[in-house]
Amino acid sequence: MYSRTPAVAVPATPHATALLTDWLIRDLAPLVLTHAGLPDPQRLYRLPPITAAHIARPGKLRRHVRALEQVLAQVEVHLRAGRYRWPAAPLTVDSAPAVPGEVLEVTGWLAGTVAELSSPAAALANRTVLTAAGVVAAGAGLAEAFDSWSTSAWSYCTVVSQVWQGEPQAGLLVDPR
Repeated sequence: MYSRTPAVAVPATPHATALLTDWLIRDLAPLVLTHAGLPDPQRLYRLPPITAAHIARPGKLRRHVRALEQVLAQVEVHLRAGRYRWPAAPLTVDSAPAVPGEVLEVTGWLAGTVAELSSPAAALANRTVLTAAGVVAAGAGLAEAFDSWSTSAWSYCTVVSQVWQGEPQAGLLVDPR
């Protein structure tokens, strides 16, 4: 499944990093958790917005880190208890992705960028997205993989437009495949 989902080349300003990190933690992670039928996406929705001040002083992300750790612990307990829909299909090369590859690339980049600033917040959110996306792709979630894929792509395009408006130096790249 190939897409022409835009990738955005963003200058590494605190504002752009904050906007993308906020999207990852408060929008994408709860969205994919909901599609997977995994517990407590509301906890992430309720977190305060991430601002440039959070990026400049990563200690301000402690509340976000704590919430993500709690959500991941609940997800792990939920998955170990086997509380998901059966029959689940095994993940194969042909499995439909639940999140576009371009979006996963951005979440990985954010995880590294924010980790370099001494906060594991984006890495924990990335782990949450990958775990929930695996549940959806295996057919064990509440939503079909295509529904999750298209909603995730729409969410990403929305944040790309916000970044593009707020950061005049940002460049929009579209894979010509």
